[in-house]
Amino acid sequence: MYRITLPILLYAPAVYAMGGDLFGGGGGEGGGEEQGGFGSFSFLIPLVLVMVVFYFLMIRPQQKREKERKTMLAAVKKGDKVFTAGGIRGTVVKVYDKEKIVRVEIAKGVEIDVALPKIEAALDPADLAARQRGAQTGETGEKEKKGFFSGLFGG
Repeated sequence: MYRITLPILLYAPAVYAMGGDLFGGGGGEGGGEEQGGFGSFSFLIPLVLVMVVFYFLMIRPQQKREKERKTMLAAVKKGDKVFTAGGIRGTVVKVYDKEKIVRVEIAKGVEIDVALPKIEAALDPADLAARQRGAQTGETGEKEKKGFFSGLFGG
């Protein structure tokens, strides 16, 4: 009895589509005749499609988020309200560019030094004031985010 593993199960549809036999028994429609032209590379089409889907659904959005994060960290300045990776929030008192450290005041007279990459979010005072005005009027100021499929199907 054959022990079928996951790679064989993933490869089987491509082999079957080419008219071959999964276990090399020689059967199939192709027999001894060769396939012409593009037929020998037809198994690459699904592989390329999967790679393209992975790029657009996983890799590209991650690169976009990383670029936005670098922009946000480069724009941190004195007076910004920040949230750290440890859940501490405070106001930036000083930025040390060479060491990539920011001094954050978390309470009156209590300051800590935080590594710049450990800052999760930063709001400058103008954005914070606009959000507070929006909260008083009942507006959040943010657009409702819709997913890809909700845009296609009107959900």
